This record gives sequence, structure tokens and C-alpha cells, in this order.
Amino acid sequence: MADEASGYVQARFTTQQKRYSVPETPFSVPVKLGSQELNELISSLLLSNESEVSESEDENERNFQFDFLIDGIYLQETLDKHMRLYNISTESVVEIEYLEKHPTPRPDNCLLHDDWISSIAVCKKCILSGSYDGNAYMWDFNGTCHLTFDGHTAPVKSVQWIDVDDDVGMFLTSSQDQSIRLSEWSRNKGKAECIHICKGHTQSVDTVAVDSSKTKFCSGSWDKTLKVWSAVADPLASDEADDNEKVKKKQKTDKRKATTRTPLMTLSGHAEAVSSVLWMDQSTVCSAGWDHTIRIWDVQAGVNKQTLSGSKVFCDVSFSPHSRLLVSGSADRHVRLWDPRTTDGSIVKTTLTSHQGWVSSVAWSPSSEFELISGSYDTTVKLWDTRSLSAPLFTMTQHQDKVMCVNWALQTSMLSGGADNQLIIYDISGGGWRTRDSDMEYHSADTT
Repeated sequence: MADEASGYVQARFTTQQKRYSVPETPFSVPVKLGSQELNELISSLLLSNESEVSESEDENERNFQFDFLIDGIYLQETLDKHMRLYNISTESVVEIEYLEKHPTPRPDNCLLHDDWISSIAVCKKCILSGSYDGNAYMWDFNGTCHLTFDGHTAPVKSVQWIDVDDDVGMFLTSSQDQSIRLSEWSRNKGKAECIHICKGHTQSVDTVAVDSSKTKFCSGSWDKTLKVWSAVADPLASDEADDNEKVKKKQKTDKRKATTRTPLMTLSGHAEAVSSVLWMDQSTVCSAGWDHTIRIWDVQAGVNKQTLSGSKVFCDVSFSPHSRLLVSGSADRHVRLWDPRTTDGSIVKTTLTSHQGWVSSVAWSPSSEFELISGSYDTTVKLWDTRSLSAPLFTMTQHQDKVMCVNWALQTSMLSGGADNQLIIYDISGGGWRTRDSDMEYHSADTT
């Protein structure tokens, strides 16, 4: 209960991180406290709980940093302002949850390309990047470029791994040359070989996504259609169609001829270009487009079963298996969370506002239902927690031009690529940083 005369409120502190637990008995705390003062309070309680602190213990190991939530919303003001803003009663004990502060994203490496970076796909050991110079590149996380894949005749717009292990990998590249190439990479041979050229789109293929079974993939194009294809490589297949002269010329030096593959299915419904596709489950695809819609498709039936409408072009969409929510990036500069399961009419659950330009790319955290990143034409990358309604947790400003793509497939690393030809790797492991912003290592894709 609040003591209005003295400006205090009764608060109980709880955490799901057991190593940071403090007694859950209510404390009388001043209502003018903010996160910094609450940090000092929790830290002092934790230190007082220790029976003995070693003199040799690193001071940084005891420099606890926490974020605080009341009713599931980040505390970003003083207690009294937060409680007034969200109509929280001061007449009962206030439950304050605290959690370890998210590690600050630190730029750890920079991989220089010769042109804009359109797409990034990662596995545990390798980074696959697509560029407007028409090439795809294979990197390790130390910045060494192991492969330049030059199969396309126009800018590469999307790259995706189908499957990869220590010795071999299968991946997709799609391009403005209207084709998708399914290729095999051998670590031992140090080269990639195109097995299938997937043809059927009549304009730029801007996006591809592989399903969880690794047997199918979906593509989206400026021709307004989605197409579903087999992702299973068949090196012994015979060609299904004649290749054009440019592709024939590139294949003269190939040991085996790539065969043409046609789509299993075409999904029509978008009125403008398709900018993003993803699989929500084995039979459900989600697409976003320049026609201001996000569409959900039943692939088995071949029908558009739900349409979510916006007011501007959608640039990208990402799905979280943890929260079952979609997040979109749009030309109206906003990041939005959508719940397609809702029955109360409020499909848009949250709007995150901070970017000053088109939001070109979005990606959910691989492990958290609350965290996501966004990249924008305003040159910034932002890390959000959906419980922080008024501001992102962090804003990364290392890019010098438009951010074209972001990736958060690995828990310890975020990646972004831009029109400044930089692919930046951010370390979010919370450990010691190998580099500071000013000491960032640069590596070039020029391997000649």
C-alpha cells in the first residue's frame, strides 16, 4: 500500500532467473525511483545475501544490471510516472519483475562487398550473402571469404540454406534474372556447383524460403506470384527445358550441366510485387507485398485463406514460433506485430515507432518470444523487446547507407547488410568483446 504522505509504495521483487533471487517480502520504496536506482537496490540485496565475497573476485562480475517490468511492461520512467501512465493502483503491493539486462550488441566484424548486400543466411559456421554485383559469397565468422558464386546474370536478391553440415551444403540463390539456382557446396572441394536452375517467374525473384522438412521452398516475385518448388536435389535428372544463351555460356566450364526445374504450384492473389515469403508450418506460407497486404496461404489447397491489410508497402515479414506472432516492416516507417489467430478484430497487437525511413527488414530472435531486430533505410538497426512500448532497447548506427537486410538466426550473433556494401556482425553473447567500434576488422569479398 502506498504511503502518499512520504512518497513511498510497497513493492515485491520477483525474477525467473533463480541465481538473482532476493527475498519476496514487500519493500517500502520511494515512488521517485527509476531503473538505475532499482538496479542499485537489487544489487545491494544480492551482495548482502552473499555470505562472503572473495577479494579476488572481478568487480565486473558483481556489477549487476537489470531491466524491470510492471504488469509485463518495461519500466522506462520513475515508478510514479509509470503507474499513472498505465493506471496501476498504488493501494496494493506492486509486483516488479526484474531480469538481466540484454547484452549490448557490439560490432564484431565487417565483411566488405563490392556492391549492395541484399540478403544474409547463416548456419553455425558459415555466412551466405547475396549482392547486387550478381554474386553470392560464403564467409566464416572470422571474415574469410571461402567462395564466390557467380552463377547469376543480374543482382542476387535472396539467399537461403536448404541444409548444411561440416562437409557439404545445399543452398538457394534468387535473382533479378528471374531464376532461382539450387546449388551444392563442398567444403573439401572449396567450390559450389549449380544442380538445378528453377524457372517459371517472369520478373525479379526477390525472396525465397525453405520449409522445415527441407523438401520444399517457396519464392516470391515482382510478377506478383508465389511459386512452390521441390528443394530435393536430383543430380541425375534430365533437363526439362532449353537454357538461355547466357546461362549456357556460364555452364561451359561446369563439369555437370545444371538441369531446369519447374514449379510444383503457383499461388496468385497479390496485386503488386511480392517482397517477402516464409513458412509458418508445413502447409502454411505467409507472404508480404507491395499491394499493402500480408497474405496467409494454405499450400495443400492452393488458396489464400487470410489477408491482413496495411496502409503502405510491406517490405518484409518474420514469424516467431515462440509467440506465434508475425512482425512486419513497412514503408510507413513502422514495425508492427500481428496475431492472425485473433478473434476480437484487433489483429495488429503492437506498433513500434522509432525508425525515420522505410523498415526494409525484420527478424525475430531465435529463442525469445519478445525480442526482434529491424533494419531501415534510415541507416540504423534496432533491437526491440515487445514489452518496451516506447523505445527500442538498442540502436546500432554503424551503417553509412540504407540497411537492406538483417538476420538473427544464431542466438549469439545478429547480422545486417547495407547499401554501404558492409555486412556487419554484432556480438550479443555478453562476453568480452574482441573489438570496439573504432577497431572493427574489415574483410573484403575480393578473393583474387
